[in-house]
Amino acid sequence: MKKLVLAALFVFLFVFSVPHATAGEVTNSRLMGLNNYVNYFSDNQPLVNPDGARIATNYFRTVEREVRTQFGQLDGNLEAIDTALEWALASYYSPSVIQIRPAEANAMLPANNPRQADLILGANVFQGMQILRFLGDTAAAGRHEGVLRFITDRGNVTRAEIETFYRNGIRELISSTVDEVFNRISFLLRGGPRGSYNAILTRSINGVYTLSYEDARDVIIELASPSLEALASAMRNNTADFNQATIDAVRTQAGLMPAVVLSDTALNEAISILVNFYINPSPENYNLVKDWYVIYSMAGVSTNNERYRYLQRSTEALLSELNEALKQRILADTSRQTRPVVIDRLHESRLIQLR
Repeated sequence: MKKLVLAALFVFLFVFSVPHATAGEVTNSRLMGLNNYVNYFSDNQPLVNPDGARIATNYFRTVEREVRTQFGQLDGNLEAIDTALEWALASYYSPSVIQIRPAEANAMLPANNPRQADLILGANVFQGMQILRFLGDTAAAGRHEGVLRFITDRGNVTRAEIETFYRNGIRELISSTVDEVFNRISFLLRGGPRGSYNAILTRSINGVYTLSYEDARDVIIELASPSLEALASAMRNNTADFNQATIDAVRTQAGLMPAVVLSDTALNEAISILVNFYINPSPENYNLVKDWYVIYSMAGVSTNNERYRYLQRSTEALLSELNEALKQRILADTSRQTRPVVIDRLHESRLIQLR
């Protein structure tokens, strides 16, 4: 049975490789103001990497060589456009691609509003540069600085305006990422009529529950219902795949989602810690992020509460979607840490407060 990959079902923004310069394969990555942007260029073909989508050949091959060279060097794989940010830049600043982009992409980075587009793209370049500087990758940070100068030299926006736009928008990006990651849970759905299924349960902002599972034919199926009760009813009507044991298991998993478990106070505290770091990636704010991760990763161990045990997985998924390199640094720096260092007991209690 093929492994059900979490990121493949929740594609937002992506990173892609370049097979023979004909199409680009894209995986998860988040950008401010560009949710689903790269997805609009997808050709919906099978993937080598199951975590995303491919850029259609008619878009990818249209990028001019000088544009590919200019923006393909951001992540260190020189001249190969293989990140979400590189594609966003190339697809907008390519004189050829901008003429043929999907309408949805044009609405997000409007050709007739270059100031707005430059603000969005500049803010994303600035975000990457900030984190790279903190991580000590001066070469990559310098490449981002060069692209930032290219954007401001166009004369539509200033560096100060880009930084202000970034500071004003980063909370929305982090809040939406927390909301999406903490409202989904992956698990092995055991005891079905045809055996066990890899499954993912998500809850949308308007209360729609979607169960994605791999059936006995290795086909991924999505079952969406406007409520948990409606989902249980739909499962009950599908006796080929489900029985009462699996329905009960899905109900249990729904109650273990971090967004269901944690109080609004805890979620808001977590968001604030992340926002403060992304606005000002200082050692002091980084220490708070590390402590927040340790508190969530150790809560299940210290309390033996099953509701906390899912927090570590969800927290790592959240960090990964925001910035994989930063996540790896946090994991390395906290590998021997079992208690918060700078967060006091009162703040800790707010972070793990349950509903």
